[in-house]
Amino acid sequence: MLLLAVALAACGTSSIAPLLPTDEGVLRVVALDSLDFDADQYEAEVGDIEIRYVLDGMQGHSLVIEGSENQLRLEVSGGSTDSGAIALEAGRYILYCDIPGHREGGMEARLLVR
Repeated sequence: MLLLAVALAACGTSSIAPLLPTDEGVLRVVALDSLDFDADQYEAEVGDIEIRYVLDGMQGHSLVIEGSENQLRLEVSGGSTDSGAIALEAGRYILYCDIPGHREGGMEARLLVR
């Protein structure tokens, strides 16, 4: 088992959240105190996308979609969760935290909508 874990770590596995993970079609995005998300890329299906934003830590974070900042903004702090929905067409989008310094610190991820 230990050898398998070492082998997988050495392969540099990609950090992509599976298509519409958890909770029956809800896209779950986790914010980390390390100014990061739990995946580098998320995937969803075209149409109304329900997003559940979860904080794994205590530092406050936001979640917006580049180009759609006025349509959806989720906020978490102190271990909280926030949810919202947005209609998106097929394409590639960027999710990011718009708190000053967080995106610049690396807090962004890709969203592929098919």
